[in-house]
Formats: sequence, C-alpha cells, structure tokens
Amino acid sequence: MQGRINERTRQHYLDAMGIQTWFPRQILPNALPPRPFDCLEEEPEESFKPEASGLSSQQASAQVSSASTMGAATAKDLLGISGRVETKQDSKPVPPVTQPVITEAPPVAVSKFRLITLSANEHCLVVAEMPHSGLNQFSRFHQRLLSDILRAIQLPPESEAMPFSEFVWPLGNIGLMEHLSQDDSAAADAVCAYLSNQFGLARRKVVLLLGQAAARFVIDPNRTFSDLRGLQKGLHSDQHFIVTHGLNELMKLPTLKSEAWRDIYPIIKELTSDS
Repeated sequence: MQGRINERTRQHYLDAMGIQTWFPRQILPNALPPRPFDCLEEEPEESFKPEASGLSSQQASAQVSSASTMGAATAKDLLGISGRVETKQDSKPVPPVTQPVITEAPPVAVSKFRLITLSANEHCLVVAEMPHSGLNQFSRFHQRLLSDILRAIQLPPESEAMPFSEFVWPLGNIGLMEHLSQDDSAAADAVCAYLSNQFGLARRKVVLLLGQAAARFVIDPNRTFSDLRGLQKGLHSDQHFIVTHGLNELMKLPTLKSEAWRDIYPIIKELTSDS
C-alpha cells in the first residue's frame, strides 16, 4: 500500500486482522524503562472520512473488509498459523511410465569333450576324441588301432607305448575360470593354444583328427563334422589335417572303417608327391 496511514487507520487494519496491540497505562513495578517509539504524525481525521475521499460508506466498508481479509491471510502465513494459499493450476494427466520388458538371454550350451593328444613321430600329431567321462579310456586296444592307422598312411609311430595327454572341456569353475566365457569359440581358442604350446602344432606336417570334437575345435567350431571329413588344408601350405571318425566309433562299428579309409587315403598321395 502506497503512502502513509495514520494511527487510527492502522488500528482499524490490525483489529480487522485480529491482531491486538496494547500498552500499559502505568509503569509496572520492577519494569524496565519504556522504549522510545517513533510514531508517525497523524493527519486530520477529516481527510480519511468516506465523504472526503469521494466514497460512500458502503464502498468504504467493503474496501476496509477486503484489505483486512488480505492482511489477515498475510499475517497468518507469516506467523505459521495456516498453510500458504496455493493456486490450483490446470494439470494434464501424466501418462503411466511403462517399464521396458527385459528378457534374459537363453543360456549358452557349453560343449563337453575330452581329447587325447599324442606325438606319433616328428611329423605327425594325433588328436583323438574320447568320451567326456570315464577312467582309463585310452586303452591298449585304442593304441593298437591307432598304430595300424598310422602304418597304413606310412607314418608309423616311434614306439608302441605312445605317451599321451588329456584336454578336458569345460575347464571348470576354478579361480577366474568361472568369469570367462566357455562357448565353442573360447573352446577352439583354448584347444589351439594348448596344442601350440604343448606340442608345436604349427611345425607338424600331418595332424590326424579323430572324432567330431577333435575336428571342429581344431579347425572350425562353426562347421559340421561331415563338412570337415577328409583331407583339409592346415595352418600353412606344408601342413595337412586328416579328419575321420573317432577310435571309439571305429571299434564299436567296424563298418565305419571303410569310410575312415576313404577319408585318410588322400594323404598318402600328398606325402608321396612331396617325397
């Protein structure tokens, strides 16, 4: 409100807002000396009459009532008597938030296989698939059959007692292995690293791969066994892979020996032409 108001008008406003101000008319015993107040000079009462301002008595009453109502709301807000007067705004309905449906990827099937690896001689390396479980699987019967195959392709073993090593996949949850991927691609990398570090895979002239797991995880895990059977190019131009049935299958189904012979026979021509 602009301008100055006299004390009587201020008292009217305070009374309309329900605020009572009073002062003692005499000095109370043991009271502190009164504090000086700077009061505003009062103007003549005639200037604040409704007739002098050009307003009727009803209009003046309505103006005072409106001012008092506004003042009361402001005073109550300042004193914390009531909550703030908030204006309602037009609010648009908020569409519900739809959570994305997260579908878990199906677990990757882990291949399980066991490979028997032995160095037949200086130029030939044999990798044969055996059942994943069981003990003493590479028996003397397996060794005798393997010796006959090596002699048939003119790569006889250096000795009848051929020492061998086993590679079992998956590697198991040991240490950090449980955090590593054990899919077919990782299996192929592990097999090739094992053969390279332990048996010098790259320097072997002939690598005989007996069984599906031996062929797929040495050459290419994404190709089928039927596609890999026979004579395959090795890691370099002077190396050959021979892929055929496993020793267990040849012993259980002797009819497969004719197919195995067709798979390994081309290597004889290659070795003869090289010599």
